[in-house]
Amino acid sequence: MHMKINFNNRSIIFTGLIALIFLIFPSKTIDTLQVVINFLLHTLDRPILWLVSCILMVCVGIAISSLGKIKLGEEPPEFSTFSWVAMLFAAGMGSGLIFWGVAEPVYHLNAPINTTHDPMLALSITNFHWGLHAWGIYAFSGLTFAWFAYKKGREMDVVSSLTKKNNDAFKILNFLGVISIIFGVAGTLANSIALIQSGIEHYFSSSITTGLTFRIVLLSLLTLIFTVSSITGLKKGVKLLSDFNVILAVLLLGIIFLMNNQLQTIQLFLSSILSYLQELPSLSFFIDEPNRPWSQSWSIIYFLWWIAWAPFTGLFIARISKGRSIREFILSILIYPTLVSVLWFAVFGGNAMHSHQIEAIQSAVNENYTFGLFTYLELFDIAPLLGGICILLLITFVITSADSAIYVTSMLTNNTSRINKMTWALLLYSITIGLLYQNNVDLNKVIAIFGAFPFTLILILQGISLMKSIIRNK
Repeated sequence: MHMKINFNNRSIIFTGLIALIFLIFPSKTIDTLQVVINFLLHTLDRPILWLVSCILMVCVGIAISSLGKIKLGEEPPEFSTFSWVAMLFAAGMGSGLIFWGVAEPVYHLNAPINTTHDPMLALSITNFHWGLHAWGIYAFSGLTFAWFAYKKGREMDVVSSLTKKNNDAFKILNFLGVISIIFGVAGTLANSIALIQSGIEHYFSSSITTGLTFRIVLLSLLTLIFTVSSITGLKKGVKLLSDFNVILAVLLLGIIFLMNNQLQTIQLFLSSILSYLQELPSLSFFIDEPNRPWSQSWSIIYFLWWIAWAPFTGLFIARISKGRSIREFILSILIYPTLVSVLWFAVFGGNAMHSHQIEAIQSAVNENYTFGLFTYLELFDIAPLLGGICILLLITFVITSADSAIYVTSMLTNNTSRINKMTWALLLYSITIGLLYQNNVDLNKVIAIFGAFPFTLILILQGISLMKSIIRNK
């Protein structure tokens, strides 16, 4: 009996082999990947910075031009504006804000490019990593998927955004998208597990909550939840979780805002916007040679991380954006999440840097990034409650991201069956276990960008394909 192995099965087998290598040789595999990635980072740092900056400028140019009036599909929008923004934000980077909200601005007080240890510059650097450039990548990728699906009637996948042909040779492009997604989300999942564990240890310290076993149990529970959520479908699972995430995040943000000096926080927010815009041109195009190692390990890794997430977040955003104009699509994706991110870092990181406990918070961050948030929360009388909300929010955000990633992966492999979603969830779980074995936040960031390098080339080709199609359409 001859059994034909289709594209989905080949993708699963190949990814399964990678996952198996991670499980059997976690340390050697990750060390080898780190050497390769560090070489690529050193070689391609400036071109990547210029590419991401150009992508942002192209997005703005399209949005403000006459092309912005074009609607992506004739039907009315499927989701309300609130749910739409909630879903794109939760899928795009929700858990990252919890993780880095205090740690990154505080860490950048001593960044090589921040020679005066200026809190405002520390916030500007952080906003540079999480603001317009990040969402420009998502908007660009999402617009490409949406354009060819809603205006040209093609499938919503990587191949169809480049060519009408969809044979096995071209399907390798979809597989590169899958690898980019799986590694990108695995890195985020591993970092989130590390922060959840730190939070639980901080408030409920015991021998049970330490070590690898607890991290694997935690990952197993999260995997079970996001797999079930993914199986229930987009409108039920992801929408409900995203709405819940945003409501809980606004509640947490509001509590921290009210428990700090409100006038100081508003000043921090407005000043950080101005400072960010002032620093944006130089940060977007220049890397000073003495600061090059720092830029590679922070800015370039971040931008590659967003590129690694682009096939997932871009496709997901395209899927939920039918019926919106190109102008609304791009400007909403650029502006809403960027403003929320800037506000978040001002409320958490800004107030942390201006608190009387800044030295203790700095010391905690330098020891372990995951300690910064909970050390900062100790400033408040209801620290355990706030810490509990942060842990819950981190869990729900990471479930939403993983849930959406499994949904998109099943789309890219042309099989949205329940068993296929469960299989991809298991593969994501296996690769994440390899990262948990090392339990190194910086390493997780490096491994998360493994799939971004080949997808960077695809992103360029998608952009060329999009522009050619738009010009013909005019």
